Formats: sequence, structure tokens, C-alpha cells
Amino acid sequence: MEKMIVRIQKAEITNFQNVKHGAFRFACNFRNDIFEETSDLLGIYGQNGSGKTTFIHALSVLDALLAGKVLPKETINHITKDQKHAKFSYEFSLTDSINFYKVIYEFIICKREKDTWDEETENYNPVYVSYEKIRYANFENGKWSNFRTLIDCSLIDEKVFQPNIRLQEFTGKNSKIVEELRVCKKIAIKQSTSFIFSRETQKQILQCKVPTYVKILQSLNYFGRFDLFVIQNRDAEALNAAIPVSMMENDNSISALSLGSIAIRFDGPTVIPEKSYCRASEVVVVMNTVLCEIVPGLQVELFNMGKQMMQDGMEGIRVEMASVRKGHKIPIRYESEGIKKIISILHMIIAMHNNPSMTLAIDELDAGIFEYLLGEILKVVKESGKGQLIFTSHNLRPLEMLHKNSILFTTTNPENRYIRLTNVNTNNNLRDLYLHDIILGGQKECIYESTNIFAIGRALRMAGKK
Repeated sequence: MEKMIVRIQKAEITNFQNVKHGAFRFACNFRNDIFEETSDLLGIYGQNGSGKTTFIHALSVLDALLAGKVLPKETINHITKDQKHAKFSYEFSLTDSINFYKVIYEFIICKREKDTWDEETENYNPVYVSYEKIRYANFENGKWSNFRTLIDCSLIDEKVFQPNIRLQEFTGKNSKIVEELRVCKKIAIKQSTSFIFSRETQKQILQCKVPTYVKILQSLNYFGRFDLFVIQNRDAEALNAAIPVSMMENDNSISALSLGSIAIRFDGPTVIPEKSYCRASEVVVVMNTVLCEIVPGLQVELFNMGKQMMQDGMEGIRVEMASVRKGHKIPIRYESEGIKKIISILHMIIAMHNNPSMTLAIDELDAGIFEYLLGEILKVVKESGKGQLIFTSHNLRPLEMLHKNSILFTTTNPENRYIRLTNVNTNNNLRDLYLHDIILGGQKECIYESTNIFAIGRALRMAGKK
């Protein structure tokens, strides 16, 4: 089956962290042709604690469900306090250049009642997916059809899913397949995964006789597994470089995708499989092509430290990343945090720049990166890139480089957490306008909870006396 280009067009989150309700519309959704294979950037700005990282966390939940992975246990801490569930809605565009679809995936994650869990405490996952719904519309005869429900599934309902006509189309009215799906549903509840995108359900979906349904569901599943990357601001003390291995072969088919990626640590040597070493070396060569233009004079090298047995008993190669300047090599672990940050995300930025179906989300993209360089990188991605880049930042340089549609700002209103600035003229500097509205207002929502410089100074003096 031909691989489809998948992009996020809209998103909506409810009761997640400090966001009671927040709606996102990506820049690509403002175009006349939402399927245009050009870059799509979305930067999220706002004061500390205002909800920027919340959307990155929301994307990590989406990534886990689409890929059929288990929801992280810490997700329960992201559901808004005093709320039992969080709701999400994502709209995607899918195309293979012949067929064009809009797909809406809605789901609800709930806090699990402890008395409903009868397994060992260490296996207890306090959060699960309680509801999923997928609707789709297709473009035919020059216009969009109405959205049709593909799967409407409440995991606590006795029915496998609705509508019944879809269930019959998926199962061919085979009672054995229906029972197998019912078992898949129970497993999804127990394991805190998506029912629709779990590995067991995906196997049953392949038996469906309606190609459109299979194409839509498989494409979303592969998007989550291979083309959606979320980099959260965690484990800063042990940065890793996640190098994808052979994600896509030249024939551009889903069957050509290979599983997995390798992670080469920056804080010491890493043992990787022999078959991955050659691919990792190729990736380093590709990275160096770009790295020397971003940081003049800098190259990286994958240093082969010899063979070593791996935990599974197979023979591996012990490697360490080193930086090279004017022929002098030093381990990457002794480089600055900014250099490590650039190297750790560079391969994914290269992939996003050249793959229209790839979505890369990075929390605090600006951390450790020189302001001017950050603006230049975003400018290049904007002008010649193909994929989606979502980022949060405190550095305001990107406001001078990107179109107003590519920037969202957080507000102090949790019921309407994200907005675009209004009254922006073509000759306005978005950075200056943002700072102006922080100080004097001028937007429908307050975008900054005021702070008092004199109160801050007094608090610092008082704290010093204690």
C-alpha cells in the first residue's frame, strides 16, 4: 500500500494540565490547498507556566496512542486537578496524491479507580483510554463530503464499536472476528493503550474488505510509529541522540518501513548492533553536511571502540560520539549543552525538512542555541522545508522571522488558552507588537499576568534577611 502524507491540521485539548480548553489551528490549515507539500511551522509563546509545554505533552499522548504504545503512568498528573478525565481532538489531512481525506480522531483519557484493578501494584497504570472516535471526509467531485463515523468506541460499552454497519464491514459479519475484537478491547483497557491502534486490533483491521478504511487507519498508525517525533524537555543531564534507522526505503511504500531507532548516548560509550553501526555511520556523514554550515569548523565522528557482547548475547560494537575541530577530537560529553542540543536534534530536523509527512515537536527549541542562529535555522525550514515543526520558545527572535499564522500565544484565561494576535498589519514587527500588548494590552484576551518589578525587588531583599 502506498504511504500517505499525514499532517495535523487542527487540535483541541480540554482539562489537560492548566488548560481547561485550548484550540490550535496550524498554519497549513489557512492555505487554500491544505495538502501543499511545503513547510508548516507553529511556535508557541507565553510567560512561564502559561501552557506552552502542555501542548507538547498532549502531542506525546497522541503519539503513544497512534503508535499503539502504553500511556505513561505519569499522564495521570497531567489531567487537570479535580477532573476525572481529559479530552482531545485532532484533525489530520491524508493524501497519496490521488485520494484526499480529512480525519478527526477524538479520545478521552480517564483516571482509573484503584478498586477496579486486581493485579500487582507495580503493574497498576492509573490512567486509561475510555473513549475513541474516528470520523473522515473525502474530497470527491470538487467538494468535501460530510464527515462520516468510521469507529465510535466507548471502552466501557458492551458493544465492540458503533455504528453497526461499520462493524459488519470490518468483520464481514464473522462472529469469531467480533469476539476477537472484544478481547482486544479488554486488553486495551487493561494495558492502557488505544483500542483502535493496538497491535491486536490492527491485525484484525487488515481483514477489512473496504480499502479506504484500512488505508486511513494504517496511515495514522504508521504516522504515530514513524513520522511523529516529540522531544520533551526531560533528562537534560543525560542528552541522547536518537538516530532513526532506515525509516523509509526508496519505494515509498508502507511495507518498506523498518522498526525502531537507535539512541547513541552523549554521556559515555554505547553498544549498538553491528547491523546498525553502518547505518549510524551514514547518518553521521549526512549530519556533518549540515553541521559544518550551522557551526563552522565543527564535525562529529562515530568512534569505533571495538566489539562487545550485548545483553541479548549478540555481538555489538561499542561506539562513542566525538566532536572534531581542526583535526582535534574530544568526546561529545565535554561539549557545551548548546552543541549537544544541536547535534541531538539535527538528524530529526534534516528528516523533517525533507519529509512532508513528518511532524517534529520540540519543547524549548531555543535552549542553548544562539539567538541569531535559531532565527536562521527557522528561516531555512520555512522557505525550503517540507514537514511540520512545532516548538515552544522563550526567545523572541522567531517572531521576526515567521508569519503571524505560524505563531500562537498563551493567555491567562484557561478557558481560551491559545490565541493568535489580532490587528497585525503586514508592516508590523510581531516581536514589538507582542511586547507592546504585554505592557499595554490590546488583545481580546490578556496575554501576560502582570508582575511588579518593585515587588520582585522587595521580595528578594526580604528573602535575603531570613
